Amino acid sequence: MIETLYKTNPPKLSSATEQYFELSLGEQTVDGQLGYFVRETHCWFDASAKRTIRVQYTLSPRAGFATVEEASERYSQQRVVRARRGFVHSFIPRYEASRRCRYARIECVKTTEDTKAHEGS
Repeated sequence: MIETLYKTNPPKLSSATEQYFELSLGEQTVDGQLGYFVRETHCWFDASAKRTIRVQYTLSPRAGFATVEEASERYSQQRVVRARRGFVHSFIPRYEASRRCRYARIECVKTTEDTKAHEGS
């Protein structure tokens, strides 16, 4: 699974300040063991170089998560973190020619911690 999170809809990728994040969840074998991984790629457009800069982070332990449920939980947590920072527009590609990409707006529910942090600033 992969999705891209943007601050605007449609994405405005011509600006040097426009950033986006790609979240992915998948499986791989590490040291002979099958594990599930979660990765986040931070991307932005470098206007001077006229190219996209991509920096990838692994959000999993070295061997990955033992179950897809654990990996899905970590994926969901990171998705909420990004949405709370304004990256609420989600695009999920469809690789079959007959299907369209899926768009969703991520709604964040305020927690008590969010309210306390906001009041303190």
